[in-house]
Amino acid sequence: MEEIAQKYFAVILGIVLIKENHVKKLKRYLCCAISICLIAQFAFAGNEHSTSSIANQQSNSIESPIPQYLQRQPKRVRAMPPPRDGMHLVMLGTRAGPFPSLRAATSTALVVDGQVYVVDAGSGLVQRFYESGLNFGDVRGIFITHLHSDHVDDLYPFVNTNFPNWKYGKQKIALIGPDRADSNGKLGSDAGFGHLPNTQLIHPEDPTPGIKELMQHHFAANAYDMNNAIHTVRRSDDHPRDLTGTNGPGMLNIMALSAPKSASPSNMSPKMNPIPVYQDDYVKVTAVLAQHPMVYPAWSYRFDTKYGSVTFSGDTAPNNNLLRLGHNTDILINEVMDVKAALAVFAGTAIEKTMTTQILDGHTAITSGIDPRNHQNTLGVGAFAAKMGAKGLVLHHIWPDNEKITSDYLQTTAGREFKGPVHASEDLDVINVSEFIKDKSNNHKK
Repeated sequence: MEEIAQKYFAVILGIVLIKENHVKKLKRYLCCAISICLIAQFAFAGNEHSTSSIANQQSNSIESPIPQYLQRQPKRVRAMPPPRDGMHLVMLGTRAGPFPSLRAATSTALVVDGQVYVVDAGSGLVQRFYESGLNFGDVRGIFITHLHSDHVDDLYPFVNTNFPNWKYGKQKIALIGPDRADSNGKLGSDAGFGHLPNTQLIHPEDPTPGIKELMQHHFAANAYDMNNAIHTVRRSDDHPRDLTGTNGPGMLNIMALSAPKSASPSNMSPKMNPIPVYQDDYVKVTAVLAQHPMVYPAWSYRFDTKYGSVTFSGDTAPNNNLLRLGHNTDILINEVMDVKAALAVFAGTAIEKTMTTQILDGHTAITSGIDPRNHQNTLGVGAFAAKMGAKGLVLHHIWPDNEKITSDYLQTTAGREFKGPVHASEDLDVINVSEFIKDKSNNHKK
């Protein structure tokens, strides 16, 4: 602060010397300048002391100096949510598979006029949803495509940890997902997976639960925590606020999607027309069975709104059911896999053979090619979106997730077979649907 006072002195003195040629009056001006300088210095010193004191108080109360032994990573901040008008996609998790990664596992929020519809609930959803700035009290529906762990790991934690944000008595969330694998008839002692050597079923009394049973098992496994909560903190007016619905209004309306009678683990995606699964004032949702061996049932969803339509592939190889569901959709949100890079991850490992089958039979490649096992043509994600008539393509459920499989690479590669805009998602991306599909500049393909 002393430097600032000295600058004031120098400036005033300069003005004096320029404006006054009379030496006799110099003394008077110097006295004025010195007085101003001293007053300013005193004020700045006081302000500096005050500011320093406040800063020290804040430092002491908020954050202490980082000790030498500690490396502290930058903290995330909570984002502003999308506007409460129009339709937006919030990419909460964009990674494929149950593998640790900097990305969260698959989960997306479709936001229509501020109302939130969550599709899939992979690990990381709880944190990403908070970081996105979205409000749990605006959630109207949760839609699960299939019961692979990277799509449901955070389902129970999501509803349980957001209990304080639940609009008790006013908010009932539709939870929609696959029915039991044996819903069309008993599957036998192999539960539809096939008899394999050295392999016993886990939980053989119920080896293929659906979405209802999944949540019931979660409630049972977490009974101590929830019983403790409803007898202590989760109470209002001497009544328990119980998300299970055992004591008063519950949080969830759980609906299991019934597969057509012709469907089974050996016939996972028979030809079918889209079936209605949910409707409110903002969205109409239809669904078809996907092709994701060995998972049955697995579903794809389409949301139709006054702002347009968005189709979610779920995990699937390209198939005719999804083509029907997504016909002329505004945006196709499709899983994507760089097949060569994915196969290389497991080359030479003990699970190379089984992972090769999973990758080639149950997913969508980044580009069209040839199946190395049978030399049949395969359809890439861009070509599939073009065949569907989609206006825009959003890629998620990305695998492999490494430094070589960049967003630019994915957009460019998929864009070779699709003329519309392509966006390869990163966690917490927010996409304005109307603006995205209107963009004719192809600047998404670098």
